[in-house]
Amino acid sequence: MRVDHLAYQRATNVAAFGFCLQLVVAMTFLVYGLAVGDSPSILASLWSFPPILIWVGLMIVFNQHKLERLESLEEDQLTSGGMAGESIFDRAGDEVRVAAGRLRLLYKWALPIASILYVASLGILAWRMFEWLAAVSRNDLITGDSFLSLADGKGWLVALCLGLAATSYIFSRYLSGMSEHKAWQNLRAGAGAMVGNALVLLAVAIGVIFRFFEVNQVLEVVAWSIPIFMCIAAAEVLLNIILNIYRPRVVGEFPRPGFDSRALSLMAQPDSFVRSMNDAVNYQFGFDISSSWGYQLVLRSGGWLVVLGAVALIGLSTLVVVDGREEGLRIRHGRIIGENGTEVHGSGLFVKLPWPLETAQLYEVTTERELSLNGKEEKLPQRSLWGRDKLKLIPGDVMEPFLVGRSRLGEDQLLMSSSVDQEDGAADQSDMDLADDTALVDMHVNLAYIIRGADSDNGESGLLKYLSFGTETKRRERFTEREKALQNVALSVVTKYIVGLGLDDVLSLKRGQLSEELLGRIQKAFDRLDTGVELVGVSIPLVRPVEDLATSFEDLDIARQQSGSEIVKAEKRRVVVLTETVGDPDLVDEVLSAIDKANAAEDAYDEAVKAHGEDSPEAAEAARERESLTFAAAKLVRKGGGGAAELIAMAERDSWIKLMDQRTQASRIEGQGAAYHAAPELYRQWWIMQAYTRNFADLRKYIVGIEPDRMKVNVGLSEYASPGTIYSDTLLSEEEEE
Repeated sequence: MRVDHLAYQRATNVAAFGFCLQLVVAMTFLVYGLAVGDSPSILASLWSFPPILIWVGLMIVFNQHKLERLESLEEDQLTSGGMAGESIFDRAGDEVRVAAGRLRLLYKWALPIASILYVASLGILAWRMFEWLAAVSRNDLITGDSFLSLADGKGWLVALCLGLAATSYIFSRYLSGMSEHKAWQNLRAGAGAMVGNALVLLAVAIGVIFRFFEVNQVLEVVAWSIPIFMCIAAAEVLLNIILNIYRPRVVGEFPRPGFDSRALSLMAQPDSFVRSMNDAVNYQFGFDISSSWGYQLVLRSGGWLVVLGAVALIGLSTLVVVDGREEGLRIRHGRIIGENGTEVHGSGLFVKLPWPLETAQLYEVTTERELSLNGKEEKLPQRSLWGRDKLKLIPGDVMEPFLVGRSRLGEDQLLMSSSVDQEDGAADQSDMDLADDTALVDMHVNLAYIIRGADSDNGESGLLKYLSFGTETKRRERFTEREKALQNVALSVVTKYIVGLGLDDVLSLKRGQLSEELLGRIQKAFDRLDTGVELVGVSIPLVRPVEDLATSFEDLDIARQQSGSEIVKAEKRRVVVLTETVGDPDLVDEVLSAIDKANAAEDAYDEAVKAHGEDSPEAAEAARERESLTFAAAKLVRKGGGGAAELIAMAERDSWIKLMDQRTQASRIEGQGAAYHAAPELYRQWWIMQAYTRNFADLRKYIVGIEPDRMKVNVGLSEYASPGTIYSDTLLSEEEEE
């Protein structure tokens, strides 16, 4: 092919067409996605915008190549005439070749800068897409909504994706054919960009097609794959830019642009894989084996062998083997095939239409499945755990407490005290209202169940009921929708049964019967709702007081033991005290009864005096009754001979002694009356002397028979002061004055 300005003009036109097609793809999906709210379309458009830089670079480069060819053509025309201009061009060299200089500058600076911008745009858009997808995923975990906003017009989106994908791929094949010529080799970058468009749009189309079967997960994977694909493309282009810096170049040849992706360009030429395979085979065997008759026979018959293999695989896909632990179903377009109870196939062989017309699904009906109703522990407990800090649940599980009746500990004493108060007319009926009192307990309930098979007691398979009861969708949770439904039904049964029991029943009295009772009740609830589930067992590995109340329960037991011990000690002390007080143990109750009657008679007497007066007949009658009962009580106390009898005897003795002393004193005073009348003054002086003697026995007393007004008494201190002391002069002076 002649390389002139017309060749580069054609390449420029093709690059301009590629630019328009790339812009149409990007804008079409961006406008469609924003108009109908379809997230995958917007993500696909974000991939389509950065390759526009490739087409702009190709248009500029090919246009400059055209200018350089025109400049070279003019130079040839001027130099071929043998004129003076020949010497001018010979001397100037590249200084007058302006277009050629600009072309070299484009390859040196413009194309690397365009490649860097292409890498930056891919990286920034991929980073923003990752952030948006992560935010949407977190919002999905919180709200439970679908992962992406999807449009309802699935058919239109599939048509757009497949149409533009086919157009892009056909154009990429056209560009790859043109790039075989050296002048147009830069078009391989455009072919790679178009292959990228085709791959992204084909992936979106596949995801949308799966939406027809209500499978959105494929489209979610496609959404995450688009930014990953952009990162891979950006990494390859960045590697090309770095390698171009160190790659040696032949003089007169232009380097390959950095945005020219080798991987995408290779996808635009699938026939090159066959040539590469033939070359590899020839290289391994050391001769041209691809031209031999055997190799050609394999190539000619390979298609028939593939057809035979496909027929064999399709034939095998019509046979399904069900082992003894399974039951199978025929599925055609999501619908179960079979009538009149023949939908479920037991162990053995059954025939279906070949895939993909029909598929078979096998379910284990003898495998025991476990379901935790109220949180599951990470590992089996090593001992009985009541402390909250010793219990570790699987992350995400929460142990909600169950509501039970109040404890009946101490209820008998409360009823007894209330009955006594009722007899006395002082009972409070509100204290007896115990029906509404409740308590909380933490309890783990685990179910073990299987799918009811055809060999069950009623002979009817429960597989269809099991499948229709719920779906296998998990929505990023540990339980499927079916397991959550079974869990809610079982929890309602457990709650209704447990709330009718008391705290003592759940923790101790009926602890061993809970599993058996719940097994029957939950199975009846499952059968009533046609769940197709057969319970194998109900295990309750842990029952404990709620939260941190275990210590209080232990303290209660200790307090009850201490209370019993204190009561026994008090009873023992009561017996000892009453026995010591009464004397005869057989008379204790009789003495206490007599004392109570005497006290009651005393109160009756006080009431009669207050009501009728002390001199009234009622008061007199009450006084006689009081004396009679008091005498009877005292008689019983004396009869026992205990401490109370001794106390009464001592009181009587002290009373007689005091009485005798008073009588003795009265008799002595009566006997001194005659002496007083005989000599009153002498009698008085005698008793005064007696008073001095008794009260002032330690004092020195002087008796003077002179009238007091005629007597002067001087007292000296000499007998108290020692000679030679400070008082000696004073004493001498006082004596001299006297």
